[in-house]
Order: sequence, then C-alpha cells, then structure tokens
Amino acid sequence: MTLRQNALTVVAEIKPKQAGALNDILTALGTDPAGNPKTQLGNVSSLHFCAFVILDKDPAYPDYLAFECNYDGDLGTYLDELVVFAHAGLDALYAHFVDYPENATPDQLKAYLRQHAQPTAAYYVGCRGQTVGDIKNAIAVRQEIENFLDAEQARRSLDGLSAQAILARIQAHLNKPGVESPKVSSETLSMLKSRSRRNLLLLALVGVPLVLLTLPLLLIWLVLFRRREILDNRAQPLPPLPVDPRNYLDPDIRTQSHLTTLVSIKAGPVRQFTLRGVLALARLVASTVSIYGNLVGIPTIHFARWLLIDHNKRLLFFSNYDGSWASYLGDFVDKAKYGLTAVWGNTTRFPPSNWLALGGAAYFDEFKAWSRQHNFYAPLFYRAYPSATIANLLTDIDIRDNVGRSMSEAEAADFLQRF
Repeated sequence: MTLRQNALTVVAEIKPKQAGALNDILTALGTDPAGNPKTQLGNVSSLHFCAFVILDKDPAYPDYLAFECNYDGDLGTYLDELVVFAHAGLDALYAHFVDYPENATPDQLKAYLRQHAQPTAAYYVGCRGQTVGDIKNAIAVRQEIENFLDAEQARRSLDGLSAQAILARIQAHLNKPGVESPKVSSETLSMLKSRSRRNLLLLALVGVPLVLLTLPLLLIWLVLFRRREILDNRAQPLPPLPVDPRNYLDPDIRTQSHLTTLVSIKAGPVRQFTLRGVLALARLVASTVSIYGNLVGIPTIHFARWLLIDHNKRLLFFSNYDGSWASYLGDFVDKAKYGLTAVWGNTTRFPPSNWLALGGAAYFDEFKAWSRQHNFYAPLFYRAYPSATIANLLTDIDIRDNVGRSMSEAEAADFLQRF
C-alpha cells in the first residue's frame, strides 16, 4: 500500500546574534542542497520538499530557525534516513542554537528535532498518496512512452495503425526488461475525484443539520465576533514592516517556489476561537474534498500547511507551489479570497475584513503589500523533482495509472492525444 505523505516542522531558538552566521551557512548549503556533501538531501528517498527559514523580524520574540519538510511514511524512518545523509550539515546549523548539545550524536540530533517539532493545524497535499518514488516513476513512464513513440514515428512503423494497436505496442514496450514499468496507484485520480464528490455530499448532509442544531450558539458567536471585528477595524493601523528583497529577485525563474508567511494573531478569545475553527474546517476540507491536486480552485500547490506557534500567538504558513509569487498571489485572490480572509483576517496588519470572509484579501494591493511584509526568505530550498508542476505531475500519474488497461478505439485515441 502506498504510504501517505507527512509533514515535519521544527522551530528552534537561535543563539543571540547568531542569525547572520546561520544565514551564511544556509546560503552556502543552499547552492546545492541535493548534492552538498554536508546535506546530500537528494539521497533521502522519502523527502519531497524541505526548506530552512530564519524567522527574525519581530523583536518581541527570539530569532528562530524553521525547518519544514514533506516526507513519506513514519517520522522515525524518515529521520533515520535524513541523519544518515545530512548529519554534518544539520549539526553545523544547530550548533548555533541555545539548547543544542555540543557534538551531538545522530540519536541526539533526532531527539532534538522531535523535541522542537510543532503540530500542524491544517495540511494540504497536491499529489495525494504518491510517494517520491511513485512520482518519479510516473515522470519516467511518461518520458519512456514519449521516447518510444518518437523512435517509432521516426521509423514510420506506426503509420496506418489504429489507436488500439499503437497502445498495444506501448504496453508491450513497457513490459520489456530494463524498461521503466508503471507502478499503478492504489487509488487513481478518477477514484480520488469520485471520493471527493462523495465526501462533499456527506459533509453537506451532516453540516446543514449541524448548523441548524447549533444555530443559537452560532448567532452568539457571530455577534461577539462582529463586535470584535468592528473594534479591530477602528484601531489605528500598525506601521508597515520591512520587506526582504531576496524573495523577489527572480520571481519567474523557478518552476517551483517556496513561501513562508508568519503573522501575529489578534488578541482575545474570540479571535483565537474563530481562527481555530476556521483552521479545523480547512483541515477537514483538505483531507476529504481537496484531494486531487486542486485546493479550492488553486491547481498549483504541491504542499501547504498552517501552524500555531509561540503559545498560539503567531500563525505560520508554508507552501510549495508552482510559478512566481505574483501569479500565486493572484490565484489566491481570484479563487480563494474568502477562505484566506477567514484565516488571516484574524491576524494583525491584514487588510480590514467584514463578516469573517468579506474584504481582506479582496483588497488586492493591500493584500499584496501585507504578504510582502510577512514573507520570509528560504536560503535553503530542496525539491525532489524540481522541474515538475502539479498539472504535469497529475497528467503523468494519470497516464501511468491508465496505460496498462484495455481501451476502446475512442479511449485509446484520446489517450494518445496526451503525447
């Protein structure tokens, strides 16, 4: 059975005045995180993405280093493999931390990472159920088919053949020794889409009666929340924060990009209760409905998650996504502004919101400025399949999962149109 993907976030306090030295080390390691002798992250077979980010803008808190990663399987197995290949690099990094043991052994390093791991409040996975090996297999199978078709067409050996006959030739080729063979998903994309529709119906069937049953309590919350919202909107705006220009030097170069956003949560139990409720709903939707590469209309996210840190006073968000920051933000506003406002409207400096989900991110210029001020640069960003977008991966996975099945002439013709 395919192992599901998991997330680890380690947030630890940096020694005073050590953030600069730490940034230099991360920048050096980040030039080649996959093959650098001190990290060798490319040898960690279960690692999809990881990033190291220094969180140092707020004088009310110590400087932190956030190490965030998306991996396959259980945490213990992942850490065992990570430490085998990256012990030297990690030890050099964490030597700058207040409570890290000197000359830590691999077991001490793993214990330290576990000790400082932060729980995830909401988590989204784009290619659900696909391990790193599964994804690389899908990419390789699609490439193998393309190479085979190119070679056959160059010899004109496919001329006059029906779509079914060409498909049969492809299937025979993929069964040859030494050729990348398809590892079919335990749950295909069409199955995930069917499960998503079923879950959405079930949520509606359960959710509507639940709302009706709790309507008096919801009305009380709405009155308290709206009162808090009006008071917050009347408050004097806080001064803008400095922007790290490194986030925007090459916005269109990478196929895949990384985003870290850290914000302070507005004070008071109403805001805390509301934010936790919205994140619980986001967690439910991400695990039951948005399970086939599309998060509420946004088709470019590989992994994303929210965490509450600093005794629930700050909200941390990570995302690994396709394209530039500007296009990603545009997708957010166009397709998910109500959800974004429901989450980040409970945090400071966010554009004024009304009735939980209105306003806020809909004020695009203000939202863009807010995002720029709260984004943190990742000097080390690792990607296991750096040239693949979510759209391409879903296509590759669907090709891999369906190439071996029997098809009608029309189905085979549609299948071959993908190449």
